[in-house]
Amino acid sequence: MKQLIHNKLPGRGTMVSGFTLTEIMVAMAIFSLVIIAMVSVQLFGMRVYTLAATKVIATTGARETLNAMRDRIRSANIVMVGIYNPANAAGFVQITNGLPQIGNALEIQYTNGASTNSFVFYKDPSNPTNIVCSLINGTTDILAKYVTNYYCFQAEDYQGNVLTNYDNNPVIRVTMQFSQWEYPVAVIGGNAANAYDYYQLRTRVARREK
Repeated sequence: MKQLIHNKLPGRGTMVSGFTLTEIMVAMAIFSLVIIAMVSVQLFGMRVYTLAATKVIATTGARETLNAMRDRIRSANIVMVGIYNPANAAGFVQITNGLPQIGNALEIQYTNGASTNSFVFYKDPSNPTNIVCSLINGTTDILAKYVTNYYCFQAEDYQGNVLTNYDNNPVIRVTMQFSQWEYPVAVIGGNAANAYDYYQLRTRVARREK
C-alpha cells in the first residue's frame, strides 16, 4: 500500500492511504476464488441431495409393497404361486405340480368359516410401466412401478430350495428388480444408459401356523 501526498496549502502536506492496481486485482482474484468454491460446494450438495432423494422416493413404494405382501402372507391360510394375466379370463392359474413353483403372481386365501376370500399380487406383463398390482374383490391397485423382472414370486423350503410341488407351509421369496430414471441428476447422452439406476429388493416370508 502506498501513501500519496496531497498538497493542500503551500508548505503543508497530508499523507493519504490508497491501494495500488495490483493489490486490487489480487483481492478481486481471491474473492472470485472464494465465490467459485462456495457455488461449487452448493451445486455438489444439491446434486447429492437430488440423487439421494431420487433413490429414497424410488425405494419407498417398493418397501411399502414388500411390507404389504409380508403382512398378507403371514396372516394367510393358503399361499400359492402361479401365473396371472389380466387379459386372460382364467385369472390366476397355480403352477402345476412337478414344475418349479415360480411365477408372476401370488394368491393368498383367507378362510372364514364356510367362505373363502382370495387376494392376488401379480406382475402385469401388459403394462408398459412394469407395474406390480394387487387384486381383491375385483378392485385392482397399483403398488409399485418400473419392476423389470417378470417372475417375482417363488415357493421354497426352509433351506431356500425351490419347491416343485405345493407345500402346506412354503417360504415365499419375493424379488423385485427396478429400473429407475435418475432425472434430473443424470446426464443424457447416447442411449441414455447412464440416466437409469438399477436396484433390487428381496425378502422371504412364511405364513404363521394357525
